[in-house]
Amino acid sequence: MDNKKLSTVLTIVAAVIIAIGLVLSIMIMAGDDYYDPSYQSLVLNTLNFTNVLLGIAAVIALGFGIFYFFTNIKKNIPLLIGVIVFGVLVVVCYSLASDALQPSYADDITATASQWSGAGLMVMYVLIAVALLAAVVGEISRIFK
Repeated sequence: MDNKKLSTVLTIVAAVIIAIGLVLSIMIMAGDDYYDPSYQSLVLNTLNFTNVLLGIAAVIALGFGIFYFFTNIKKNIPLLIGVIVFGVLVVVCYSLASDALQPSYADDITATASQWSGAGLMVMYVLIAVALLAAVVGEISRIFK
């Protein structure tokens, strides 16, 4: 399929999705009995429709991103290095995090959840420190230029 046909098909699909969304929105806004099961079903179906579209958009965005990444791998080496460094940081922080459960924690918090929470906090602290360091180094290097 050439670009003109693909563009036309995508425009028609987008118009149909917009029309469905408008009709569902108007039906929801026109409803007056919020406790009516058919009204609640309409709202639920609209939310499900939105979630399906969101999922499709996320898959398409990730697919194009991955496709672009692998078709231009030489230009994306710094990105690949950054992803690997971030992965190593997460692994190190997870291994350093404690899985101890404090008595003040809720009953549904497990040792694994506690360890992931600690790892997430450590990763955040490291990234904040790196950002602050980069800002300070950037300002100092700008003074000497």
